[in-house]
Amino acid sequence: MAVQGVGEPAALPAPPLAGRPAPRVRRPAHQSRRGRSGFAMTAPFLGLFSVFFVGPLIYSIVLSLRSPLTGNYAGLLNYRATFSNGGYWSAVVRMAYFGLVQVTAMIVLAIGLALLLDSPYCRGRRLFSLVYFLPFAVPGVIAALMWGFLLEPDLDVLLKVPHFLGLANGAVQPLDYRLSLYSIMLIVTWEWTGYNMTILLTSLTNVPRQVLEAAKVDGASELAVAARIKLPMIRRTVVFIAILSIIGTLQLFNEPVILNEVASIGNSLTPNQIIYNTAFAFGNEQAAAAQSVVLALITIVATAAFYGIVRRRVNPLASTRVGR
Repeated sequence: MAVQGVGEPAALPAPPLAGRPAPRVRRPAHQSRRGRSGFAMTAPFLGLFSVFFVGPLIYSIVLSLRSPLTGNYAGLLNYRATFSNGGYWSAVVRMAYFGLVQVTAMIVLAIGLALLLDSPYCRGRRLFSLVYFLPFAVPGVIAALMWGFLLEPDLDVLLKVPHFLGLANGAVQPLDYRLSLYSIMLIVTWEWTGYNMTILLTSLTNVPRQVLEAAKVDGASELAVAARIKLPMIRRTVVFIAILSIIGTLQLFNEPVILNEVASIGNSLTPNQIIYNTAFAFGNEQAAAAQSVVLALITIVATAAFYGIVRRRVNPLASTRVGR
C-alpha cells in the first residue's frame, strides 16, 4: 500500500468505470414528505387562485379581442375604443386624485392612532382598538347606505348650521355632484382607518423593547421615540398598507353605486362604474373586458411605480452595487 509523503497532494478518487452509471444521491425521506406536505397545503390556494383570478383574466383577455357585433376576432379594436373614451380616462384621473388625497389622509390618521394606542399614556388600549376597528366590520353596502342618510340635509341638522350662521345660502349638500367625491373619501376613510391602524399596531408590538428602553434612558421623549424609532421601524408596514390602498382605490365600486341610488351623484365617477355600465347597461361585454384589462394594467403599473419610488427610501442600500 502506497504511503502519501509529506507535502504531496492528496490522491483523487478514481473515476467510475466506463459503462457504469454514477450512484444517485437519494433525498432523505423526511425531506420528500415535507415537500409533499407543502404542496398539499398550498394546493387549495393555487386551485382557488386559478379558478377565480387566472381563469377570469384569461377569459377577459380573449373576450376583449372579439367584435361586439359579430363575436369574431377583432384584434385591438376594443382597446382603441377604450383609449379614445374620454369619460373612462376622466374617471381614472379622478381616482388618481382620490387616492392622493384619501389614501394619504387615511394612512396619516391610522399611523397617529396606532402610535397613540402604543404609547404609555393610553388607557384601555384593547377597548379603543376594538372601537376603531368596528367600522371595518360593517359591510361596505351598509356603510354607504348609512352615510347616505347621514349626509342628507333633511335628516342631519348639523348640515343646516352654516346656513343659520349666515355662512351659506342654504344647507350644505355633501352628496351634490361637486362634493360627492369628498363624501366618498369620508366614507372610505371611516371604513378602513381602523383596519390599517390594527395592522400598524401589530407591527409596533414587534419593535424591540430594549431599544425603546435605551432611548428612554438617554432622555428621549415619547414624541422623539415615536418619530425616530417607531416610525422608521414600521416603514415597510406603511408601504404595504399604502400599496393595498392604491389597489383598493382603483377598484372602488360599492360606495359610489349605493350613493347614486340614494342621491343620484352620477354613474361615471369611477372606472369600475363605467365598466359595469358598458357591460350590463349597454350590453357591450367585449368593450367592458378591454376596459377591465386596461384598468388591471394601470393598477399594476401604479403599484410597481409606487413601490419603486418608496423602495429606495425604505431600503437605501437596495439600489447600490457592491464592486464593479
